[in-house]
Amino acid sequence: MKRIFKKLFLILAVLCIPAGFFIEHEHVVFLWHKMPSVEVVFGALGAFLLILATRVLAFFALKKEDFYD
Repeated sequence: MKRIFKKLFLILAVLCIPAGFFIEHEHVVFLWHKMPSVEVVFGALGAFLLILATRVLAFFALKKEDFYD
């Protein structure tokens, strides 16, 4: 069941990129909002960097098994 949800999530995430080409932004504040699907790419990159940062911090924060002995 977990594997099905993972595949479904990946399919929907990939489908969000071409969907950005069909959505028109009426009020553009910043230059990058004119580019299609930039929010999807930015969000995916941000999530990847957060996961990477937590793994790096966890590597340095974990104590050895005999730390309290």
